[in-house]
Amino acid sequence: SGSGKTTIADLLLRLFEPDGGAITVDGADISQINLNAWRGRIGYVSQDMFLLNDTIANNIRFYDESISGKDIERVAKLAHIYDFIIQSPEKFETVVGERGIKLSAGQRQRIILARMIARKPEILILDEATSALDNESEVAIQGSLEDLRGKITMLVIAHRLSTVMSSDMLVVLEDGKIVEQGKPKELLKDRGSRFFNMYHIKE
Repeated sequence: SGSGKTTIADLLLRLFEPDGGAITVDGADISQINLNAWRGRIGYVSQDMFLLNDTIANNIRFYDESISGKDIERVAKLAHIYDFIIQSPEKFETVVGERGIKLSAGQRQRIILARMIARKPEILILDEATSALDNESEVAIQGSLEDLRGKITMLVIAHRLSTVMSSDMLVVLEDGKIVEQGKPKELLKDRGSRFFNMYHIKE
């Protein structure tokens, strides 16, 4: 906590500008990209989930009312929430209640993830999105991330080591600084690695 994880997400979303240096994507400084165009490329999922007191379909359509039923089904499958939806009596017309009260935390989070995938982002940021989930729901989210691998660039911010073990690159933060980075399995082979020690302390 307090290491700077969410600050990185805020910088990527351009909620504020860096004091020094630059953030680049494919060699381009993101500060030179139109702000609305830049944010339109990003999907952001936090642990604070907001759902309308409306149907599952309309919650997925939140950013674009023109999304087709076929696309809603597609993103629901990618978010690993489709099976739950079709087993519900009203299926995609199921009303979720105020802030999604009729659903579990894991179901709400997966609907939010489907909503973000429906935007077709180039970058997907998950900011502690699995921190409040039970193990079964976390496994479902991890399955979603695996299905999205190679399709979207993902930045996954997490305390839970299980959430980031399959990442291509893991970055360890401490007091606002990057203290270590590399592939998780490689870091686990290095007994001098902070990640190695964190992992075995957690275990």
